[in-house]
Formats: sequence, C-alpha cells, structure tokens
Amino acid sequence: MSAPDLSQILETLNLGVFALDAEGRIVYWNRWIENASGLPPAETLGKSAFELFPELDTPVFRRDLKSVLSFGNFAYFSQKVHGRLLNLSAPAGSPAGFERMEQSCVMGPIRESGKVAYAYVVVEDVTEVVARERRLSELAMKDVLTSAYNRRYFDRRLAEELERCRRYGRALGLVMLDIDFFKNVNDRYGHQFGDAALCAAVSRWTKSLRASDLVARYGGEEFCVLLPEANREESLALAERLRASIACADVSYRELCARITVSAGVAFFREGDSPDDILRRSDEALYRAKAAGRDRVEASR
Repeated sequence: MSAPDLSQILETLNLGVFALDAEGRIVYWNRWIENASGLPPAETLGKSAFELFPELDTPVFRRDLKSVLSFGNFAYFSQKVHGRLLNLSAPAGSPAGFERMEQSCVMGPIRESGKVAYAYVVVEDVTEVVARERRLSELAMKDVLTSAYNRRYFDRRLAEELERCRRYGRALGLVMLDIDFFKNVNDRYGHQFGDAALCAAVSRWTKSLRASDLVARYGGEEFCVLLPEANREESLALAERLRASIACADVSYRELCARITVSAGVAFFREGDSPDDILRRSDEALYRAKAAGRDRVEASR
C-alpha cells in the first residue's frame, strides 16, 4: 500500500509550511507562504533562507535549526517571546494598526530512512489573536468612559517614574486637573453632557501632550497627568497648555453647547518623594487654583 501524497494537504492548509536542508536552503515552499511572502517556489527553492529572509539569520534560529537537524528536537517561536519570525506584510483584512503579520511558529524534523534530513517550519498568522489580546490588555488599563488610563495603572506608573527619578536623577512633573463646577454642569445640562465634557477634555489633553506623557482619570472629574523628564518650567508650560485647550472652545453634545474650564495644580519631583508626597503637593496646588478663582494653573510650594 503506497503512502498518500501529503502535498495535496500541505498546499491547501491555512498555514505556511517550508522546509530547510542542513545548509539552510529551502527545499519546500507551500502556497500559503508563497502568497504571504509574494515569492513563488521558483524564486525560493534551492536558495538560502538566510539570504531571502535576513531576519532569520539570528543565533537563536540557527541554534534551533541545528538542534532540530542534529537531534530531532522541536523548536517553538512564540510571538510574545520571539516576536515575528518572518517579516511578512499583514494580509488584507487584518486589524487596524498592524502593518506586519504577527506569527506563531514551530520547527521540527523530517526523517528519511530513519535519519533527520530536513527541518520543516510551520507559520501561523496570529495577528487577530494579538490584536484581541492587546485590546483586552488596554481595556484593563483604561477608563471605560474617557479612554484615559485608570487609577490602578496610574498608581503603578507613578511609582515606576518616581523610582526612575531616584535612581537616575531624572525630572518629573505631575499635574492634577479638575473640571470647574462640574456638579453644576451635570445639574444644568444633564449627565450625558457631563460625560461628553469628560471625554472632550481627555481628547484635547491627549492632543496637547508629548508621546511620553500619560493622562489618567483619578476619580470623578479629577485627572492626573504624568510628565516624565519635564522640569519645573516645562511642566508649568504643559499644564497651561492643558488648561487652555479646554478654555478655547465649547463642548457640544447633541443640541447642547457650553464652555467649561479646568483648574490645575502642578508638583515636581523632590528627592525622597513617595507617591503620596507628590500627589499631596499637586492636590494642594490645585486647591489654591480653585481658591484663586479657578480656570488657572498653580505650582506647588
């Protein structure tokens, strides 16, 4: 009884499959990997995989290939641990934000007459899975309403930034912001308008800040902004930019339209600061901003 022709299966799998000899030359190239790479078998068979895909030419891949060919072992390449094995474009219909295909791969032995003659590599497109995991991770860190970071994530990042300041002598600014008379806004225009105002504030602040800065919802209508590497002058300038971004335009929700303002208190890293210390000083500065008439920025003393 003759063995079935497995190439019929391999050519229709929704997985990439290719095989390498002991020199790293490609000896098999299925249709999936052809479509994903844009390289037909005529351009890959007999060619060095390391020349066609320089990203494979790493100590880890070469060591694993040698282990498979020498001992018949299996090697696994996790997207979380190893990143992308091959630099392939994300296929049409992939989630937004992914230009390259995320992959999970396995390498194993192909035996002939009882001896390992080749190594096969199976490539699975896990871009959808990675996108879903990132989304779930983001939801765990973000405030559901405003998409600002949540209190738990902020507390962790604040502790990390303070440790970085202590260890490397870095600067850090912390801005505490509060929407002025927010209870009156809710009472006059309704809670849905109030929610829209919170979302508009976070959106404007995000556009006003640097990529390294972090906006978090601290509670209710109160927000905190971490400003890594920002000294006193830079922190005050950024806080003023945040205040002005709210005061410069009305907030609209359906047929409702109103101008809102925010008050801000700014604190700066001091040697020996704990999270409670810098938060307390920013809160005291915020209180002075409110006492002085609101819609203003005050620095900690």
